Amino acid sequence: MHLGYQTSPLLGEADLVIAIDSDAPWFPDREAPPPGCRVVQIGEDPAFARYPMRSFPCDFAITAEIATALTALDEALAAKRADAAPRLGPRRAKLAELRQAMRARWAADGDKAAKESAIKPEYISRCIAEAVGEDAIIVNEYPLRAPHCPREKAGTFFGVSPAGGLGWGLPAALGAKLALPDKLVVATLGDGAYVFANPTACHWTAQVQNLPVLAVVFNNQLYGAVRNATLGMYGQGTAAKDGARLLADLSPGTQFEKLVEANGGYGERVDKPADLPRALARAKDAVLREKRQALVNVVCEY
Repeated sequence: MHLGYQTSPLLGEADLVIAIDSDAPWFPDREAPPPGCRVVQIGEDPAFARYPMRSFPCDFAITAEIATALTALDEALAAKRADAAPRLGPRRAKLAELRQAMRARWAADGDKAAKESAIKPEYISRCIAEAVGEDAIIVNEYPLRAPHCPREKAGTFFGVSPAGGLGWGLPAALGAKLALPDKLVVATLGDGAYVFANPTACHWTAQVQNLPVLAVVFNNQLYGAVRNATLGMYGQGTAAKDGARLLADLSPGTQFEKLVEANGGYGERVDKPADLPRALARAKDAVLREKRQALVNVVCEY
């Protein structure tokens, strides 16, 4: 019943929404639950009372630790399942069709990206999934495409929290490695996010503290957040005419692989799709076998 990573179009068809520990469960300027839909919010602070402003409706708020709340909900529903079975069968069949169609689209998008002459983030994400395996811990600051790098085990994926900021990813990956030294830890970063992490300090720390982390930089030579915000707010304006690269342009791309080499690590630059799987394999080998930090600088377009 997992139907993807976006709330639309399902949100507009819902009769009940359960938001689990989510400070912003949807984007109000783009979508909202339909009239009559009930909204339940569950979390240790379901109303996010410390936020200065938060405008998400709530019919019923449950203050609880998430695992405890879901266990209790499952137990409460157990007695009703037999009576609901006749109604659930057709609904499950419909959801199964939607899920199958969704995964077919994902596969088609991935196949298309793999055949393009320029490296696309969908292709990078697929290659990372194949290279690192299901047990690796991925710390993602923006660029990873979840449909092409699914994580199904608890504790194997971390993204930017509401308390995070630009440059969070690489230091957070070092923290994960410090906590779980026997795990393969992979930081997936945009080039802007990597720059904001103060990479010289990060790579020095990794060397001194013996924290071999694999970093994969999705290097599209611009600040994607700045460009996207410009296009979102002023898509027809002057700043958008050059692809919104004004104040977002980071070309010519920096040789990020040299920064990790300066601190005893393994670095490699990739600009051809066919070279990426082998480059990731070499970087992973450096981390696991040689106990060295590694970075793959992937020149891409998106």
